[in-house]
Formats: sequence, structure tokens, C-alpha cells
Amino acid sequence: MSGSGYRAHPSDGKEILRVLESSAAAGRVEVVYSRRPDAYESYMKESGEAHVFVARDGNAITGTCAELVREVYIGGEICRAAYLCGLKKDAEYRGRIGFGPEFVRELRKDDIDYYYCSVLSENADIRSSFEKCSSLISMRRIADCHTCVVNPKARIRIPSHNFTFRRARGSDTERLLDFLNAEGRKKDMFPVIRNLDAFYGLAVEDFYMLLNGETILAAAALWDQTAYKQYIVKRYGGWMKLARLCNPFFAAMRYCRLPKENEPMAFPVLSFCVCRGDERNLFTILLHEMMQITAKRYGMLVFSLTEDHFAWPVMNGIRCIRLESTLYELDFPWSKQKNRSLDPKHLSLECGWL
Repeated sequence: MSGSGYRAHPSDGKEILRVLESSAAAGRVEVVYSRRPDAYESYMKESGEAHVFVARDGNAITGTCAELVREVYIGGEICRAAYLCGLKKDAEYRGRIGFGPEFVRELRKDDIDYYYCSVLSENADIRSSFEKCSSLISMRRIADCHTCVVNPKARIRIPSHNFTFRRARGSDTERLLDFLNAEGRKKDMFPVIRNLDAFYGLAVEDFYMLLNGETILAAAALWDQTAYKQYIVKRYGGWMKLARLCNPFFAAMRYCRLPKENEPMAFPVLSFCVCRGDERNLFTILLHEMMQITAKRYGMLVFSLTEDHFAWPVMNGIRCIRLESTLYELDFPWSKQKNRSLDPKHLSLECGWL
């Protein structure tokens, strides 16, 4: 098979979706990461430059993977980073999917500064898949990531303040973008935000700001992406099956209710969150207010942090369900990839992109 034969076509969307949903991630909570109603179109909505790949056996698609290229800040500079995701084999296919050297060479581009992926801690199969290609791709751990599923009615202790919290308006767009990029430039992997049209389903009205007079102190968005990508619990196992029966008790304790099986979860992602000077009190106030907004419509709020993030002590004190994953840098030995190193203490992972 030639390298070009790995490229998916728009007509492959339904079949790619079937492969993605053919099995769930292992663990006490078996979760399917889906992209309904059309997986190919879903990937196209994720990035201005998205490449979707498939392996075929005859006319049948047996495996899939995607490469999403985005502009991010690394060391204060604008870089092009490629996120590899959706690596999945059809669970019913008994042969090898054949993502070999030609496929790997098609992933690699000389104008990409950084390649990375995230792997759920319990998903050993994906790590194994990369390890089998160790002569072509090397993986280096960057950081462990905690994705938090929070009951928006959970209690947070906030400091007294005289700041104003409000929803952003169209007239705020220019200064909001200036603030997001000025603060985001200080972070590694924070997205370059030239305009909000580049983010599917996101509008200025999805952002909220914490203000001192007219000065923006902190900002973030509530980004609902469930129209084109979803998380679906297929099965609870072990003690989680019992926990699912105790939902009323956990809700009374301000934990997030465990979702029903076989139904897509409905939630927004706390996205593009920045605070002036990484001030923890500002994050605490902003999160508290945004949780109150979320509670009016949703039963959960999702966001991701690393333990080196300035807001970790705040998140670590909130009752929530946590999904653990590891972020890896990917390196191609023959590529012209620039030497970019991330600072774990200034790493900002956009949860809506993982």
C-alpha cells in the first residue's frame, strides 16, 4: 500500500465512526470516545488543518488515526503543533491494521515544530501500538494530566472581592483576544487565538470575564462540543457499578452524578482559561462564577490541569471524578523537527482539544 493510500475520504466518515465505537477504553468505567454523526467531518471541525488516515483490508476500514495541526505558543513563540489522536483498530478485525513506515512518514512534516498525543492511563494498547513503531516514532512523557468532571453545584470557598463578573459581548472581542493572547503567550501549548471563527461552535458570548473596572483580570469560555464529539459510558465495572446505584447519595455530597450507560454525556468544557499573573484567587473566583452559570443548564463541567499548574491546589480541593492521562511528545528520528522543550510549570493544556 502506498503512503497516499492511507488518506481517508469524506465518504469514509460513517465507517470511521463505526471503528471508533467498536470498543470501549478498558477500566472500571468503560468509555467510548465518539464523533457522531460523522467522524470525518468531526475531525475537520477540530482544526483548520486536519488529516484523517485509515487502514483498509479490501474495501473495509480496519483502523483509523487523525493528525490535527494547530498554532500554539511554546516558549513565547508561535509554533505549529500536531496532535495525534483517534488511533483505533476495529475490535472485530483479527488481522494487523498495517500502519507501517509509509503511514508514519505521511504523518511527519518538516513544518511541524512539535508532535504530541495523550493516552489514558489505563489504555495500554495505544502505548503498545507506538512502542511497536519505536524505530520510527519515539515517545517521551511530558506530564500527567487530570481531567476533572465536576458537579457545578459543588461548593468552592472564594475570597471576598469587589470584582465584576459578566458574559462577554461582541464589543469586547478585540480586547478579549488581546488579553487571551497576552496571557496565553506565557504558557506552553496555549492556542494562538487570531479569531474565534477558527474554533467550531465557539462565539464571544461563550466567554466570561472577571473585571476590575474595565480591566480584564481573568477569562474563560464554556465550550459545548457535544454536537460533534462525545463521551459515552458503555459499562461500569467493579465498585463503580455499585457507585452508579448510589447516585442520589453522591449528588447530595456534591459529587457529579455518574452518567447513564449508552447515552452521550452533556457538558461544556472550561476552555481558554487564563488569569493575570497566574493569580490563584482570580482562578478561584472565576471558576466559582462559571460553575454557577453551568449549573443552570448542565449537570457537569469538565476541565484539565496538571499538578504543576498554578490552579492545581484549587482543583485538588474540589470533589470530582478524575480521568487520568499522560501527555507524550512524539519524535521522528529523520525529521527536521525543531528543538522545542516544554516547561511543565507553565504548561496549559486545552481540554477541549484532548
